[in-house]
Amino acid sequence: MRPERPYMVVARIDNSREGFAAAEYACSLCVKLKCSYRLVFLYVVALFRRTGLSLLNRQTDQMNADIREDAEHDMLKCKQFLSRFESLVAYEWISVKDEGSVGPIMVGFIRDGLQTPVDLVVTGRTTDTGIKKLVGGHVSDYLLANLRCPVMIVKDEYDVSDDEGRS
Repeated sequence: MRPERPYMVVARIDNSREGFAAAEYACSLCVKLKCSYRLVFLYVVALFRRTGLSLLNRQTDQMNADIREDAEHDMLKCKQFLSRFESLVAYEWISVKDEGSVGPIMVGFIRDGLQTPVDLVVTGRTTDTGIKKLVGGHVSDYLLANLRCPVMIVKDEYDVSDDEGRS
């Protein structure tokens, strides 16, 4: 007799109101589940692709260094936000850095990096930032079109004013 695997939930988190709302939704869902679960918070760092031109690569390397620095700050904010749920739900933190846009990086990691079937992906309705926003569109739309599992899009925004009284 084979034990049943836990219900696998992957929640995309970023330092945005939508990302926090998705995280809060994923936590509240797992609290209500009547079965074992595995909750993974996935933070994606999308870097610009290097080219064959060394002049452009110097510029790209500088932009990517800025992206990595911003990501470290954002991940700290996200982990601080998640700390309020530690007594309620067990979760894992995974950060993925790769070249490209958030959607394709996330889909690739879910398909190949987790090595377990995913039952649900939870994400906020956010867009890529900067230049990638012009060509990337909504990450949630990409996930809907390219994942072979249910995707829950949390359209609400987390109300950060609730946090103003916290220290």
